[in-house]
Order: sequence, then structure tokens, then C-alpha cells
Amino acid sequence: MSDDPSAMARSDLGQLDGDDVDAPHILTALPGPRSAELWRRDAAHHAVNSSPAAQWLKIVIRDGAGALVRDVDGNVFLDFSSGAVVANLGHCPPTVVEAVREEAGRLLHYFDFATPPRPAFFEALAATLPSSLQTFQMYSTGSEAVEAALRLAKSYTKVYEIISFHRAWHGRTLGSMSLMGGFPLKHGYGPFAPGTHHSLNAYCYRCPLGLSPDRCEVACAHFVDRVYDESTEHELAAVIVEPVQGVGGVIPFPPDFLAHLRAFCDRTGAVLIFDEILTGMGRTGTMWAFEQSGVVPDILVVGKGLASGYPISLIASRREILDALPFGAPGAGASTFASGNLACAAGAATLGLLEDGTLLEHARRVGSQLLAGLHVLKERHPLIGDVRGVGMLLALELVADRDTKERIAPAVARRLLLALARRGVLTAGAGPILRLTPPLVLTEAQAAQGLELLDAALTEVETEIGAEADTHPRTLSR
Repeated sequence: MSDDPSAMARSDLGQLDGDDVDAPHILTALPGPRSAELWRRDAAHHAVNSSPAAQWLKIVIRDGAGALVRDVDGNVFLDFSSGAVVANLGHCPPTVVEAVREEAGRLLHYFDFATPPRPAFFEALAATLPSSLQTFQMYSTGSEAVEAALRLAKSYTKVYEIISFHRAWHGRTLGSMSLMGGFPLKHGYGPFAPGTHHSLNAYCYRCPLGLSPDRCEVACAHFVDRVYDESTEHELAAVIVEPVQGVGGVIPFPPDFLAHLRAFCDRTGAVLIFDEILTGMGRTGTMWAFEQSGVVPDILVVGKGLASGYPISLIASRREILDALPFGAPGAGASTFASGNLACAAGAATLGLLEDGTLLEHARRVGSQLLAGLHVLKERHPLIGDVRGVGMLLALELVADRDTKERIAPAVARRLLLALARRGVLTAGAGPILRLTPPLVLTEAQAAQGLELLDAALTEVETEIGAEADTHPRTLSR
């Protein structure tokens, strides 16, 4: 067996063309023979807890360009996940690749010392943010930055309690998992951080208060007051929220909801933290999701698409907050790989590609095309209970019964993901909510093709379920 990983890939693949108008191309059964062999070798050493999609498909990705990725067997896919919402500007944007290549030739790493790319990155980032979010502390993962934001809030306020929201997703460290509410992924890891409380989210499709959007007056937002009055010791350091819940179901929080949180924090002295790890960097059609509500947080958490695939995260705030002790003490914010020169080079190049707003406008236009197309599909497919999202952060909620809103069985979600992959579309999510987060560079033609392939995949799954229902009436929801 060759030691060269590329030896397992087809030697005739050539350069992947991100503008290939004929893509996707599926040449083999999935996984293909080369993927199957590399997967076997990988699985001999890798833990079994990788994402469900990776385990179900067992494909080995070789390269990517624009909104396309290719496996080692030459199968070319439309990427409707952006690699877990990281490749916002598409895969391997040449400007970013060149910036990293050039910087890597000079220096790979030197702790958290300043390097020439860092001030350039900071200045580019600061230009996108309001005056109250101009001071930064860098990290390398989203969970790490969320943990830092919690420490910072406690450092500044000198109290300790945190309020987060049902279906929140802030990472997989113990501190960030404490914020989740009742997510199954929490099971088996407790006890979690004391002083963490959970309030209602704005899940309009399944309103926790049983109200309808036309008469609710955002009652779910006001529930935070009740949590504060009845569950806390009035030692509240922060409220942390995703402006659009991502992993929790692509649930946009209305502007009035976020405005109430701002007023609530001002009244109680807590800081307001927006986790925009997933929603930032143009994902919702604006540079930052908070721009669409006009509500500015005290602390902003950023990551994922900030450097087009290079590991990076950070928190942004005002200097008064970031300098507060003990967080502001020398060494208190240091982290081995935080603020590395390669991350800063990639981040500065990524921000440069978004600077003139052209790509953001494109994302809004194509996102609207996708959203309209999903609503059309809902009229044709009983599996679709709800369509929602903003910009290029979209989702279908899949149900066994539209009237009862009973969720589909996990096996049905798996079938749909596999049916899409066989047609050349990769998606995220392994449960009843199919998340669609293509790169912002997705073309209108690629969007139309993705919708067509999704239509066909839904038809396949519904037809199979219909055939099985004669003998197994509970196929959808088992």
C-alpha cells in the first residue's frame, strides 16, 4: 500500500472546475471503491463518533472548488452544507489559498505574538463592526470562544448566572453544553455548570406557548423575565443567544425578541452575547445577522466561515469589557493556537472578498430563490411540514403528519440524505430538520439544479414509504 494518500485517488481527475455547469457528476455507487478502501483504513484508527452523514456515506473528499466538492472516485457533488457552514465563500477561494500559502512560507506559528497579518486582519474585521465591538480576543474553535465569552461576562459583571435558550447550540465543551437545554447530545456528560438557566426560544412552528405568530406579541421573549424572577438568584452575568438558531433547527428570532433581550439586559445589568459563529460572515445575507434586527450585543462570538476553512474564532467587545479583571490580566486570554499568523492571513483575505458587498447581495438573491423554491416543494411533498430561514441559512422540517406535526423517524431522514447524495447533493443534519447551507457563491443555475434534485429525492423517499405503508403503517414516524 502506498504511503501517499493521493495514490488512492483517481490519477486522471485533473483540476476541479467550480464553474462546471454540468455538475454534479456521480460516476460510481456510493461509496466508490477508492473511498471504501480509504474509509476502511481510516476506520481502523478513527473513533466511531464522527458525524452521522460521514458515517452513512463513507465517501472520502479529495478536493473542492466553489460550491462543488469531489471524492477520490471522481464523483462531483453540489455542497449544500458548506462543510458544516465553514466554506461560506466556496471551497478554496484562490485569494485565500494564496494568502495562506505565502504566509506559510514565512512562518507557521509563533504562539500569540503579534505577526504582520494580525493587525491587517483586525482592521478588516473592525471595518465590518460597530464602534462598541472593536476589541478582539482570538481563539481557534467556536466552543473555545463561547467558553471565553462566558468567562468574560463573569469577569466583567462579577456575578455568575447565565440564561440561554431551548434548542440552543453553542458547542461541545462542558461549559457550552450547559447552555443547550435538553439536547440529547448532553446525555451522559453531567452535571453541567451551575447557574445556567434556559428560557423559551422563538420556535413559531412548534410554539412552546401554543400561540400563533399573528397574536403572540412575542410572548416567548418575555418568558426570560419570568426565568429571571423565578429561577435565578439575580446574579445574572449574561444572556447568550443565536440570532438564528442553527443546529437547533434554523429558527430565526424575530427582531422584537432580540430587542426585548437588549432591554432586559440593560435593566438587569447583564451583558448580551450574540453567538454568530454560524450566522456571521454573510450567511444570512448581511455581514452579521444582528444587522437585520438593529440590536447590537455587548459581546459577539464569531468563527466557522471567518477564514474560509482555516480554524479560527474570536470574541469582539468594547475594551472596557475585555480589559476587566481577571479576564484582562496578562496571560488570562492566551491560548496556544489563538491568533496564529496563518489564521489571520486567511481571515484578512476572506474579509477582503466580502468588502464591497457584491457577494452579500448575490447571497440574498440566490437565498430568496432557494426559499421560494422550497415553498413550492412544500406544496408537492407531504413530508415537508415547514420551510424557514434567511439568506443562505435555510431548512425543511420533515414530518410524518402535517396535522399533528409528528416528527419523522430517524430512518427516514437517513433515507433522504442518502437519496440526495446519490443524486449529487451533500447536505447537513441527520434528524427531522434538513439544513441547507450552500456556499454564498452558489449560482442561480446551481440553486435551481439543487432544488430539482431535492424534489426527486423527496419523491423517491415518499414513494418508498408509501409502498411500505401497506404493511407497516407507522413507517414514517417509527
